[in-house]
Amino acid sequence: MLWCCNVLGLNYYHEVQNDLPESLRITKMLMKMKSNDEEEDDTPIRVLDKGILNYYKTPCVNDMFLKDGISYNAQETFQIGYDDESNRITIPIFDEINSLVSVKARLFKKELSENDLKYIYLYKCPRNKILFGLNFTHDYIKESGKVFISESEKGTMQLWSYGIKNSVGIGGKKIGKRQVEMLSRLGAKICFAFDKDVTQKELEEKANMFIDGIPIYAIIDMDGILGDKESPMDDRSKWEILSKNNVYKIK
Repeated sequence: MLWCCNVLGLNYYHEVQNDLPESLRITKMLMKMKSNDEEEDDTPIRVLDKGILNYYKTPCVNDMFLKDGISYNAQETFQIGYDDESNRITIPIFDEINSLVSVKARLFKKELSENDLKYIYLYKCPRNKILFGLNFTHDYIKESGKVFISESEKGTMQLWSYGIKNSVGIGGKKIGKRQVEMLSRLGAKICFAFDKDVTQKELEEKANMFIDGIPIYAIIDMDGILGDKESPMDDRSKWEILSKNNVYKIK
């Protein structure tokens, strides 16, 4: 699709909505307000100049991520950086064709106070339209025929550190319609690897967003291995047990 756009002189992220007459835009807005569908972020994807990453000292590895299971090698691969002004670790967000579309930032502080914002986006990005890491992991997903879905960018980088490179992050517990479409087109078995606090019922609801025929699995901690809000990826030894013994077909 990107190649076709380049040949024809089209914008890969052209917003069709902008070409609609104002009356139709209002109609679409009213229809959306009446809909019971989960709210989607309609913010368009904007491609950023990759040169801005030089400002954030990219790559710049750190020991806080290392202690969380993200190796120096993984930090360099995913171009982790640091922002002096906000004292935040920066995580570049790339789309599936390796265009820079945002920079997410994690406060460089282990113990957070009540008023601290742990994560912020330095550049606004519709996270429900992006599969974090797909620009690096696509070929590994195709080769293995399976994709692990983590809630966070951190989870994808942790798995990469463990040598498991067929993973993507969706940026939260909710999965967007475009993310579902992108995952479906990978032609791979899908396995949710969400935190302990996500229930089996919630996982089944997410699975039902996919069309029939796509095999959907989930890591479900039936044996009480994880802590209350722990991710399956937070501890390598726990991951090895869970990914071997606690994977269940949910659709």
